[in-house]
This record gives sequence, structure tokens and C-alpha cells, in this order.
Amino acid sequence: MRRTFVPLALVALLVASAASAELSQKYKDWPNSPTGFLLTPSERKAYAQLQNDAEAQAFIDLFWAKRDPDLNTVQNEFRLDFDLKVAAADMQFSNDKLKGSLSDRGKALILLGKPLQVQNVAPGSPSEEPTRPGILESGASQVWLYTKDGKPPVKKGDEIQFVFTETHPGDGDFVLDHGDRRNKQAFKLLEARAEQLVVNPKLTEVPKVGLLPGTKAATPAQEAVFDVQPRPWPQGAVVLTSSGVQSESLYPVWVFVQLPDAAAPATEAVGRVRKAEGGETAGSFASPVNALSVPGGRAYEFSLPVAPGTWKVDLALLNAAGPVAVTTADAKNDTPPTEGPYISPVYWGAEARQSAQAHLGDAFHLGGMHLLPVPDNRYKSVQNITYAVYVVRPSLDEQQQPKIELSVALYSGGKKNDEQPYAPITGVKIANDMWVFGQMLPLSGFRRGTEFELRVSFRDAKTGLGRAGSIPFTVVKEEAPAPAATPAPASSPEPKK
Repeated sequence: MRRTFVPLALVALLVASAASAELSQKYKDWPNSPTGFLLTPSERKAYAQLQNDAEAQAFIDLFWAKRDPDLNTVQNEFRLDFDLKVAAADMQFSNDKLKGSLSDRGKALILLGKPLQVQNVAPGSPSEEPTRPGILESGASQVWLYTKDGKPPVKKGDEIQFVFTETHPGDGDFVLDHGDRRNKQAFKLLEARAEQLVVNPKLTEVPKVGLLPGTKAATPAQEAVFDVQPRPWPQGAVVLTSSGVQSESLYPVWVFVQLPDAAAPATEAVGRVRKAEGGETAGSFASPVNALSVPGGRAYEFSLPVAPGTWKVDLALLNAAGPVAVTTADAKNDTPPTEGPYISPVYWGAEARQSAQAHLGDAFHLGGMHLLPVPDNRYKSVQNITYAVYVVRPSLDEQQQPKIELSVALYSGGKKNDEQPYAPITGVKIANDMWVFGQMLPLSGFRRGTEFELRVSFRDAKTGLGRAGSIPFTVVKEEAPAPAATPAPASSPEPKK
């Protein structure tokens, strides 16, 4: 008997309601997008009753907030991860008839993440399911393996198999086969998954938070400091920005501000991030700040979790007397790749301070190491330059170790003085698929006063993906300490007459 297949994902997403007829097409289509896989039955029913676009947008905003693992941050880490999975599914599973994110394999990837194991079964291979019709056996299959807790090792009785099969040989559609008894647990797992992903079920409104964790958005009165003219900016003050790393899906903007000793200490910061084109505000914050002690002054650091792009960062440092420093800095943060390795920009500094209380994503922190930038590129001979990168999802060798290599070249006056070709480098695993790789350059043997440039290049040995950085530095002549004053001899008492 010939069996007719309709993809499971398509069945779930084609359910539409006449009550949504007043919605614009954008909102009518929303439940039929990959986001619809996340809708619980009660949410799907509630969305079908909405009467206008404003109601729909409010519903969607609350929908994502209910799945946000940390309501104290402006970014929704769950949604970022979801977007990456959708992009990965489209890239891997799309065919002429259906986008990959709307396929059955796409649904499994979006709801459950990557399987622990994928087995490809060629057309005509012996099947573990003898009752399946011959038409299925003539097409290729994929068997995805998950466990109930999602963690290896796989224990007997804990594994759940998803069997995806081509409806016709060479179609490449790989639908989740209702007729395969191995899929019984798979359907139950998918059915329960939408409810499991709701972590804030009692939330009734979207929290309003600032860009920095635990802060509130800046008020219009606080943002008025950016309009102060002339803007105060102490002589010798410096601001640096970089694309940072917080997780596999979140790459914040890192900001480092250094004020000279002569500037008054700041106790509060007001910040705002705007799109470089158009000026639309992505977020803001107002927060107390604590200064870091650095040679020649004080430093303030910020990690701003905004979407990938090119930005203008407005920043004001204040104390009780008023604004101490106000500036606008250009910034850009990277777009996270949907798959494969990612290598961050090269970070460097003269001090690698231990920072046990730091959190992933804190500005210029790499695991438990805090790299303080040196804005003037001037170092003492007793110092080292420490340089490092984050690597996300590095390629692994047979021993499951990252295959990352490093090349280093030293220049002065535009001429190459020394070069070390690419060689394997050992890294430290920070979390999940996030690693840190780096080295130190001792400066004790370098000529004083000469301008050097250290060019470092990290690459993934398997894919060839690389990231290079140029580190300018000058070793300064160290002032000899002032001689200690010779104490005056103690006077002897005059003898009594």
C-alpha cells in the first residue's frame, strides 16, 4: 500500500485562524514561521483571537520574554540561540520545496539542539523496522540520537531516536516517519518541548531593563548630559572599543575608558548605544561605577549586549559635581556564525590580572583572566605583553583537542626582525565550545625608545579560518628611583655643667 507523507512541521504550521483576519500579513504569517514550533497550545489559541497588529506585537514581545533565561539583561539569550538554529537549519536542510527551518529536521534542531549522533542510512539498506513499506526502504534515511537528559554518555533506555526518511529516493526531504516505531518517543518529546522552554510562565509584562545587567534604562533627563556643550573631556583621556564574546551566540561591544590622574573620579555612568546609520537607539543605561586603578589614571569598562552591527556609543562619566567626561565612540561587533569556528579579535595588555569574580562577557575578560589595554602602547622592560583570542567551536583532532595554530612576526621601522611560522598552540576551555588561546611576549630584551609592531595570527588548522592582530609597542626608559635622603645624625645632649 502506497503511503502519502505530509511533513510533520508543515502540519503544525498550517493551522490558521479566521479570527486573525484583521492582522496584517506580517502578523498573520508569524505562527506559520519557525517561531510557531515554540507556541504552546494555549498560546496558539490566544494568538488566534488577536484583533490588530498592536495586540499581536505585544503578544510577541511577551512571548519571547517568557522564554528569556535572564530577565535582568536587555538581550534575550534564548532568542539569539533560536535565530542561530533557524539560520543553521536553513543552510543545512533547505530544498526546492521547503525552507530547512520549516522541515522536520529543522524542527528537531530548533527545539532540541544538535543531536549527539547522526547516522546516515543509504537507500535499500536493511531496516530495523520490517513493517515499513518498500517505498520507504528505497529512500535514504537519517537517524538522530538524543538522550533524555541531553548529555552523554548514552545509557541504555535513555536514548531517543529520530528517524527521518526521504519520501522518494533523491528527494532529500527527510520527513519524520509516523510509520517507524522508533519514532514513538521522538513524537512525545517534540510534543512536550514547547511547554518545557517556557521559563517565565507567570510573566504578564515585558521588563524594562538597561543595557547593563541589573540597571534601568536611562531617563530623558539623564540622557540630556550628551547634549552638554562643550562636552568635558580631560586631556589625556582615551576610549577604546572592541567586539567581545559572551557566549556562542552573543558578541557584545566592549568599551574601555581611561581618565588621567588629574581628572576627578567618576561615581556614575550614563550610556546609550545608537545605530551608526539612522541613529535609532538600541538601548541605554544609568549605573554606579567603580574605577580600576591603572598606571597613570583610572579606567572604567563596559560590556554592552547589542545586536551585531556598527554603532555609536554615547558615554558620560559623572560625579556629584556633574559630568567628568562625555564622549561618543564608534564601535562594531561581530555577527555570530551559524556553524563552524569563530575567532574573536585579538585582545592584549600589559597586565593579566586574576579575576575570579568575573562573569562571561565582562569587558576584556577571558575566563578568569582580565587583560587591561594599554592605550598609549608604552611599556616597561619588566612587563610582558599578553595577547589572546576567544575561539568558539574550534575544529577538533582525533583526541578531541582544538586544532588552533599561531604565527608571530616582529617589525620595527617597517622591517621584519623575526618571524615564527604557524605552530600548534594549547588553549583553555572556558565553557561549552568556548576556548581561550594566548601567549606572552617578555619585553626585557627590547631596545628602549624603539617603536615595534607585533603581528600575531591565529587560525583554525582544519578550516583555515584566521584572525590577525597588530600590536604596536614601545619600551620606555624607566626612571631611576630618587635616592633616599640621608637621615641627619641624632644630636647628643650637652653635658650638664
